[in-house]
Amino acid sequence: MQFTHSILVTGASGVGKSTLMRRMLEAYGSGAVVCAPGSDERDSYLGLDAPHYTFGEFDDVTFQPNLNEWAADGHHTMCRWLQRVYLECAKDVEDGKPPRYAVLATDTISAVGRLGFNASMAKYKKTEPPAAQSPDGAAFYTHLRMTQESGVRLMRAIRGLGVHWIAAAHPTESQVTEMLKTQADPSASKIIPDIPGGFKNQLPSYFSTVLHMGIMNAQGGKRVHYLQWRGDPKRVTKSRFGPLSDNEYLQADWPTVDAAIRAAALRAAEAK
Repeated sequence: MQFTHSILVTGASGVGKSTLMRRMLEAYGSGAVVCAPGSDERDSYLGLDAPHYTFGEFDDVTFQPNLNEWAADGHHTMCRWLQRVYLECAKDVEDGKPPRYAVLATDTISAVGRLGFNASMAKYKKTEPPAAQSPDGAAFYTHLRMTQESGVRLMRAIRGLGVHWIAAAHPTESQVTEMLKTQADPSASKIIPDIPGGFKNQLPSYFSTVLHMGIMNAQGGKRVHYLQWRGDPKRVTKSRFGPLSDNEYLQADWPTVDAAIRAAALRAAEAK
């Protein structure tokens, strides 16, 4: 069975998430890129052009609830675009060819989650989200979760055709409830993907590898971009294949990441 990557990278703005994704796209020579919000993310991929690369730019620029303007179709438009990518790649596979897009890159999945949030706000004509235990709360957050899942489900389906999938997310710090404290680190918070609603807790489970990207000071004052892969009680990180290196960090370049994950996957397969 052909190995396909499934990677979620969390990290603050400016640490190099888009650069890593671009290097992956360049390495494979083709890809479909979800850009959200819109042209802001497109700037990271200048020079990667059709026919080998295709870009979808999605935003809700005219969604202004405080002005009573409810046009929030960004998530719907994104799903239609993803359906097209899926059908094109599925036709390639049916014809016995590799998918025309080797990589699906989602930059950023945090903004994709916000598009789903906007769709729910528009549906229920809300200028601010309802409290979870209010009369409207259950319907609102159920719709939000279903909307967010619908977009991610399409991304997973594309990956299922043999397309590598990498997604970037901004991090947010969430309080751990009293109920969960006995199951988690005693600290009262954790770093998770910045997605509206409860879907942020489920999102990492859809990926084989979850990495946290940052910048640290090395010897001589040099600033080094790193990827943290080992499970961290505060940050959501994981490798479904086992250890990726002898320490908890990887160098933040695509060849290093690719080689580490493939080697771990091979070891895991041989151990079975």
